[in-house]
Amino acid sequence: DEEPYLLINAYPIHDVSDWRDLNLKFVLQCYRDYHLFKDDDYLRTMWPNSRVVMEKALEWDSDGDGLIENGGFPDQTYDSWVMKGPSAYCGSLWLAALFCISKMADLVGETGVAARYRAILEKAKQAFQKKLWNGQYYNFDCSGTPHSKAIMSDQLCGHWYLRACGITEDVFPAVNVKTALNTIFNFNVMQFRNGTMGAVNGMMPDGRVDDITIQSEEVWTGVVYGLAATMIHEGMIDEAFKTASGIYHTVYNRIGLGFETPEALYAEKHYRAIGYMRPLSIWAMQHAWEQRKHFVDQ
Repeated sequence: DEEPYLLINAYPIHDVSDWRDLNLKFVLQCYRDYHLFKDDDYLRTMWPNSRVVMEKALEWDSDGDGLIENGGFPDQTYDSWVMKGPSAYCGSLWLAALFCISKMADLVGETGVAARYRAILEKAKQAFQKKLWNGQYYNFDCSGTPHSKAIMSDQLCGHWYLRACGITEDVFPAVNVKTALNTIFNFNVMQFRNGTMGAVNGMMPDGRVDDITIQSEEVWTGVVYGLAATMIHEGMIDEAFKTASGIYHTVYNRIGLGFETPEALYAEKHYRAIGYMRPLSIWAMQHAWEQRKHFVDQ
């Protein structure tokens, strides 16, 4: 209902209350902040709303397999990129959120609730593996179109959140994570501008950029740094800094927008949305580095 001529930051494109990823990120951020600051009062304050948004998200599991589905329209942060059925991006966030909400429930003494979410998680993990894993990466979605096989650079977003929260349990099979990261590096990074610009959002398995929508063709600065942080968590240090250095040198040295970092860049001559917040995920690389060093030192 916002009026863009009156509110400069109005968002009249979609109803964001129906987006599949925002509820999940709320829960993940709450648990992440608890992990970092160990504030029990904060956790108890955030618990009721965390449970409310998870119960809402459960309504998006239409077939009862524990895994939420996308609705066939841009119902998530990639708001021009259509996902239908289970998807790698939203599905990974969902698994991570289920794990974290069960941890939160245990911490506030809701053991029955924790057990319920863990049971849903076990079902969801099986569905995620069966419906999306193809042996090399998680398919973009289950729409059955040729573009459903796209390699999405952000497919392990949920896993990144878990590692950032200090969680070492393998919600996602370790071999899948390493295999998918290698696939993303070899395709989205190295086959796009010869590895000099970070990771393109979508790449087809034949080496073509996914051109189904403007956002699949873009490089999102913040997503690249998040991907690099994930690689650091998994010990892929060379790949991480190769990935991050491409977008860093492009933004700072090629186009001179280091202090107006854009959300998105294209292969040639164009960028979009300067002064964006998502590139602040570069700090996740430092967090990953420090956390990995801590585990190694132990």
